[in-house]
Amino acid sequence: MEIIKNIYKLVGIVRHIDLLRLEESAKQYLNQLNISFEIITAKSSALKVKTRQWKCNSGNHAEIPMLISLTQDLFGRFLNLPVTVHPIAYTPAVVDDVEPEWISDKMLNLGATLKDIHKDTGIDKLNLSSWINGTQPLSQDVKAMFFYYFECIQQRKDQNTKQKEFTEPCYN
Repeated sequence: MEIIKNIYKLVGIVRHIDLLRLEESAKQYLNQLNISFEIITAKSSALKVKTRQWKCNSGNHAEIPMLISLTQDLFGRFLNLPVTVHPIAYTPAVVDDVEPEWISDKMLNLGATLKDIHKDTGIDKLNLSSWINGTQPLSQDVKAMFFYYFECIQQRKDQNTKQKEFTEPCYN
């Protein structure tokens, strides 16, 4: 299996045994930190590699300088070439912060009740209650639903506030 995308571009530049070792090392980065590598260009004079970190269950997310360093160290062990790295750091989704406590806070701050959410979404109260109380885990889809539901409620409240701020025109 090809762990490093387009590794075939290194054939003829790197010994076969070193390609296997490079793949094995890259596999460890993929398993431990969810970092993937893609060979963009490979010449006998230089190498360009795209390095991307995906969501990591351990929460160990590397910043761009660390991704560059990891990539250069990895490829530097097997190639005596300058390595240009195009890093893509993991950017968490806005919904990743949605947890039962976050939902409860939003409900309290926006004055939303379980009945309101049930009426607006059509989701049964038992599921809503178990998500809000934390007895049932929140899937990514459910987190997104709650996030955008409360965004919508906030926008409605903001619109209503602006309409109430209307004052009578002054005729001088």
